Amino acid sequence: MADATSPNPDNTLAHGDPGDATADRYRFQYTWAAVVCCMLLDDTEDVEEVFCEHHEDVLLKHKDGDFTGHQVKTRADDQLPWKTGDEAIRGACARFAKLESEYPGRFRRFQFLTNHPLHTANNGQSLPYVLQSVKDVATLGDLPSVVGRWIKRVACDAEVTESTAFGAMKKTSARSDLPKLRDATMRLIDTLSQCWAPAGECSHDAVKRAARALIEECGRASSFDHEQLLPAYVIATATPDDDVGARIEGKRMTLARVETVLEQGRDSTATLESDPALFVEPGEGSTELLHKKLDAGGFSAVSRNSAEDLRDKADYLGISWTKKHGRDKGLQQYSHVRSLVLSEAGRAFEATQSAGDGFGPSMRDDLRNRVRQRRANGDQLYDASDDHLEGIAFSLTAQCEVVWSHARPWESQ
Repeated sequence: MADATSPNPDNTLAHGDPGDATADRYRFQYTWAAVVCCMLLDDTEDVEEVFCEHHEDVLLKHKDGDFTGHQVKTRADDQLPWKTGDEAIRGACARFAKLESEYPGRFRRFQFLTNHPLHTANNGQSLPYVLQSVKDVATLGDLPSVVGRWIKRVACDAEVTESTAFGAMKKTSARSDLPKLRDATMRLIDTLSQCWAPAGECSHDAVKRAARALIEECGRASSFDHEQLLPAYVIATATPDDDVGARIEGKRMTLARVETVLEQGRDSTATLESDPALFVEPGEGSTELLHKKLDAGGFSAVSRNSAEDLRDKADYLGISWTKKHGRDKGLQQYSHVRSLVLSEAGRAFEATQSAGDGFGPSMRDDLRNRVRQRRANGDQLYDASDDHLEGIAFSLTAQCEVVWSHARPWESQ
């Protein structure tokens, strides 16, 4: 028997569980890739294409055929500043050195980008100091000893010569001015407002929808990288394998692709958003009340059983959204679809009510037609099927939001 004062696992945060943090980092990386894609909209930039790598890299192809590689790293606010001894920094720089070795002369520059402070001091623990020291000298032998030792470690990690690592670091810069996780989307919206011509005629919500659509597209492009295909971007071959070619195309963000995604996002229907504190959790409501309302509406026993089954399936869909997207976003989706169904249930009630009490089946048929029309009109229904939407109507019934008759015998019991 557990001690009554001991904490419960269902209402305390898990320690060492990286799931939420990992999802946030992925989202940040997709958002940064979307910001970089905005360079395609700017005539003053010489970026021709942007490739969304895996969850940390973005590759820019310039109009002269050169490339720039980005490594994007995030870190929690309570962590110490980045130092050259950190595995993430060493790994990123080793990646740069390896690319320089495999494709000499093809990369214009490399950038280590982060939203967390870099250690700043005139010693070998400071990445800015190390990189500036490399730029200030002509040869490896001229480096301060502490920097020379660090270059040697990077070369060893990358399995390249020290001179190659030295050359890659001459092309490398580091920035720590990326936005924080919570501000990344606003940075993208602000960037779009400045470089996307149609933004000047759009509402803030429309630009916001366009920004979200671009983030999602960059996320889809990034998902193609599970086989580490970066070398295929720059390999000198005239006839790449068809499968490799298809995967590369999926990762390639061009001006036409970016403009199409932005326009589709702008023109999409806005979701019915509300205060997260007012969200209704899937599964709320009374099964007993559902049965009483359906009986009053004249539903058969078979229809009543079907209604209960569909309600359970709809509740499960709502719960799966919270697991897939996080609680707030998942409940926002559920709340949006729930509001659409409630609206159509109200219209179906007004259209089919009669002097008699049992008009539930005809109201259900009218509701089904209205749901189909919503789908035909292109309304945002996410991955909810018509049966899911009908199930949400029965979930609303169990929550005392929808009735199927004039009679309300449950109120007098």
